[in-house]
Amino acid sequence: MPTPQISHAEVEAWACEGCLPEMKPSRQRRSASTAAALIEAGRRLLHDRSLEDLSIEALCADARTTVGAFYGRFENKQHFFVTLQRVQTMRTEQAIREFVARHPPNRSSIDALCRDIVDETIGNFRSNLGVMRASLQHSKEGMWEVIRKSGDRYRVMLVELLGPYLTRLPPAQRRLRILFAYQALAGVLVQAVLNNPGPLSLEDDQIRDELFRLVKAYLLAD
Repeated sequence: MPTPQISHAEVEAWACEGCLPEMKPSRQRRSASTAAALIEAGRRLLHDRSLEDLSIEALCADARTTVGAFYGRFENKQHFFVTLQRVQTMRTEQAIREFVARHPPNRSSIDALCRDIVDETIGNFRSNLGVMRASLQHSKEGMWEVIRKSGDRYRVMLVELLGPYLTRLPPAQRRLRILFAYQALAGVLVQAVLNNPGPLSLEDDQIRDELFRLVKAYLLAD
């Protein structure tokens, strides 16, 4: 299912809550619409080009706004990109809350959880491909930090959610088993984003079934 476009209402709410600190404040409703259009254009254009190749002029043309409007909301391209990352993580964390609600304590199964974890993770990588790739390519410049912190919160949730289902393992081993299962899952997807070595690409639907088998088999291994 395609990811819904960023709305001006979302941008306005996040800005009011202080969740987009790199974006300059504005009291004009039209400004929130412009910021939303720029964010959506950035996510779209980064799907097929690098962060270096994304010019502010091309971004503004795609968003149907002006370079002056861009600088009215963002100090520079780096601040804009960090805003893209923050938008991605807020969307992702909303999906995580919905994920947790689908699996009340002791009322799910390891099969359902593994399937949902794989589907959610692949969906996040696919819908945010450009932002993920640029973040990974510039990780040495500190551009992975926003996404890393969101990932840390996600891993805490996975340990709490999956732990009670791994009754075959001693309690002391469950946390490492869960964290490494996710590390393996994310590692495969990072490789697919950066190098696409095959045999399965990120867009290949079969990757879902193979990763489900990988995660489940490892979690249930003796």
